[in-house]
Amino acid sequence: MRIIFFGTGDFAIPTLRKLLHSGNEIQCVVTQPDSRRGRGWNLLPSPVKAFAEKAAPGIPILQPVSASEEEFLSGIRSKKPDLIVVVDYGQFLKKALLEIPSMECVNLHPSILPKYRGAAPVNWAILNGETRTGVTVFRMSARMDAGDILFADELDIRENEKASDLLDRLSQKGADLIVGSLEKISSGRVTPKPQDEKAATFAPKLAKNDGEIDWKDGAERILRLVRAMDPWPSSWTRIEGRSLKILDASMADGGGSDSIPGTVTSEYPLIVKTGDNKGILINTLQMEGKKQMSAEEFIRGYGDIQWMVLGSQTVS
Repeated sequence: MRIIFFGTGDFAIPTLRKLLHSGNEIQCVVTQPDSRRGRGWNLLPSPVKAFAEKAAPGIPILQPVSASEEEFLSGIRSKKPDLIVVVDYGQFLKKALLEIPSMECVNLHPSILPKYRGAAPVNWAILNGETRTGVTVFRMSARMDAGDILFADELDIRENEKASDLLDRLSQKGADLIVGSLEKISSGRVTPKPQDEKAATFAPKLAKNDGEIDWKDGAERILRLVRAMDPWPSSWTRIEGRSLKILDASMADGGGSDSIPGTVTSEYPLIVKTGDNKGILINTLQMEGKKQMSAEEFIRGYGDIQWMVLGSQTVS
């Protein structure tokens, strides 16, 4: 088959890697324009572009500002692709593009649709305490993540698994699912299944404030937040008015029933009381403007914080 691949982020790389070795013709790779990122605000390529330049230097890389531009669409039409594969691309694709391939325009999504449509399905699945998730290959339509399901595969969410680790596992499973389905797509042996709109849920794009810890929540909820917000925006709280990221934490014994939620009830080990009279043991953290460090390193450098109250109620 003649395949055009649309992808931008790290999640897309395993699928592109497998497609390059699938025996099909990858006509071009479409990715987002280079963007300014990092401390130096340097102009950097997307992860997919950086990978494609090394893994397949002979394949054209296209970076339209908008995938709806007529000049771009004309170029895609001229290639007469059989299949368009979209993974973590980052732009909404309109009907004019979806109608170009002779067979299908498919998208890989890291949830079992119709649950968790949207930009951050893995994060919200962990935060909501789901025990299973998976990947779905669906036929793209004019509505976001709402097209007919073509293939799906489930997996268990491991105990204490962070979003970054789960997303990596799903990227591998999704790559296997897409490449393993190419023969069925090519031969037309596909049975599309409409999504149940009544079962649909939404997983909106994360914002910085989504990571703020409310110490009045229960310990289990806070620990899910720590795992769900990894690596961005990270779970965080405030200490004397400054931002403090909580990068790794676990359940502690007790939390100090006479203190309010957010109180540091122990320094060694570092334990903070939660709203259900339990305690969170903080293992790894990062103070605003500082490097990541262990709780012990933090306490040695910060000083006495026992009985200090963390959270938005603290002041500098």
